[in-house]
Order: sequence, then structure tokens, then C-alpha cells
Amino acid sequence: MDSLAFALNKSIMNGAVTADMIPRLMDAVIGDVINLSYTIKGGVKVRPYLALSLSGDLSLLCQRCAQPYLWHLELECQVWLAQDESELGTWDREADGLADAMLADEEFDWQAWLEEEVLLALPVSPVHPNDGCPELAGQGKSERPNPFAVLAALKRQH
Repeated sequence: MDSLAFALNKSIMNGAVTADMIPRLMDAVIGDVINLSYTIKGGVKVRPYLALSLSGDLSLLCQRCAQPYLWHLELECQVWLAQDESELGTWDREADGLADAMLADEEFDWQAWLEEEVLLALPVSPVHPNDGCPELAGQGKSERPNPFAVLAALKRQH
């Protein structure tokens, strides 16, 4: 895709993410449960930009109980486009909020961009939300006595 033309024409592209679009992500998901949809919008707000929206579910392995679970992803990001190096060099990227900027590319690999954003959004250590591990559910407090209870008793005596 020509990223600058896409932005200037205010084009929109959407669809479903397939496994062949995100090969590096396949190492992080369990099975082939990939239920992601994407929308890429081009536009101009003083400068041309591309905006990516992703939403859906991925099957990840819980690091606490080693069981798969569905992880919900809602992601929106935007990248500003510069026509050449000299234009990019004139931008005060921090002050103008243009930290995510890149050179426009006639052969922009939007699938690699999509894959990279999903990989960056993945949790470092995926776990069931709200202590929802099925293996750990029902396990109450340990029946072992607290080893520090003796210290508490000594503290009360003195």
C-alpha cells in the first residue's frame, strides 16, 4: 500500500486478521483461536496519518494455571507520515505529540504494522482475569498454621 496516498485519499480498509497475516503472533497464541478484526483509516489533521483499530479475542496460555483462556484486545493507534527525511527532521516530535511518526512508503507493509502492534499489546505474563484460574478456583486458604503466629504471640508477651 502507498501509505501517503492512502492517507491523503482518506481511504479505509477493514477485515478479519488471519493467521498468515501475523506469523510471529502464532507462537504466542494457543491453537488457532484468532478472532481479530481491523480497520485502517487514512486522513489528514495538519499532517497525513494512518490510524489502526483492532478488536477481538486471542487464546493465550495462563501463566498461573497453564490453561488456555480468551484474552480480549481493544487497540487504537496512529502514526504520522512525513514525505521525506527533511520534513521529518523539522518536526518537533515531542512538543507536537508526533512521537509515532515515520516516513511515507509507497510499499508500506501494513500487515507487519498490524502484527507489531498486536505483539506489543500482548501481556508480558498472561493470566486469567480477576483470579479466574479454573485450577485454582475453590482452593481456599491453606490449613497450615502461619509460621509467624509464634512471633505475634511473643510480641504480645513483651
